[in-house]
Amino acid sequence: MKWLPTKGPKNRRFRDLEAKKQLLNFKPQATMLVVCLASMGMFLSGDASQFKAKTFASVSPQKLPGEINRIAASISVKILGKDFLGSGFIVQQQGEKYAVITNQHVLRAGELPYRIQTPDGKTHDAKVVSDLTSTEYDLALLQFKASDIEYHRAVIGNSLYLEVGESIFAAGFPDTEVETKTPAIFEQQEQAKLSGLALKPGRIAIILNKALEEGYQIGYTNDVKKGMSGGPLLNSRGEVIGVNGKHAYPLWDAPELYQDGSEPCPPLQELITRSSLAIPIEKSIELAPQLKSLRLTADDEATQESSLFARELNSATSDDSIKLVIKMQAEAAKSENCQEPKRDLPLILE
Repeated sequence: MKWLPTKGPKNRRFRDLEAKKQLLNFKPQATMLVVCLASMGMFLSGDASQFKAKTFASVSPQKLPGEINRIAASISVKILGKDFLGSGFIVQQQGEKYAVITNQHVLRAGELPYRIQTPDGKTHDAKVVSDLTSTEYDLALLQFKASDIEYHRAVIGNSLYLEVGESIFAAGFPDTEVETKTPAIFEQQEQAKLSGLALKPGRIAIILNKALEEGYQIGYTNDVKKGMSGGPLLNSRGEVIGVNGKHAYPLWDAPELYQDGSEPCPPLQELITRSSLAIPIEKSIELAPQLKSLRLTADDEATQESSLFARELNSATSDDSIKLVIKMQAEAAKSENCQEPKRDLPLILE
């Protein structure tokens, strides 16, 4: 269920379901040891002014959504045409210029000129740096200028480390929850904060071995709504690992296709249909030369590998969480092997 190659023996992330089941028999002392070891890992900060030396391993499961929401609110933006079009997030600053990632289909929903509304409520004229029309990916890159304030940028994660069942957070601006305003109103309310951001918790449902059309490869249970397209998909460390693009149960009946034109088998198609979908963040960096500097280099693999299960074991319902992860991974494995999965999982798994 991985779409990137492994890097060697260190990447043993409980791939064997039987090994996962043994976690349920851990003694309390062993559980505490796993949690303590995981808490030694430091959160990688790409924006020191935003996160400083704080470690996410020290954040309790109850407070984690609040911390992720704070991060999402500081990097997420609205994409505007004549009306509200969709979501995006800031990934880079070069002097007065800021780069924003969103979806191509967000831009296709409107017409030039585009504008970007930043977390402080201000609007900025936006330039399409690259809509990546020469590629097969539903990604676009915008740029705006701001000289009087410094905005936070996303910390880029690595989707190599994603696991089915892992907690994940989708952020964006549902169009039913926002109120579009004109630039004149924003000029009168310069200090108004950007409102309407939604943070939808859920879990990774499937990581496809090869990409669907337009580059979609990560499926998750988060209840993504229309308007959240282009928003960030964050892991439990606050890093962006994907770009939201499709919600579950689309209105059209056409099946999803792989980029090579082939069709997933029915059991896998069913799982894809009831999952929200994202494009791995690496695709944006790979296709936009301006973003090459964002690629992560060395990383603490041990921290990445243990973060999910350490959190689950440290929670009040650790046994239930582990059982849920096992169940989701078994369903994903059966779907990829074209076996009919059980269909008793809820859509939203928090």
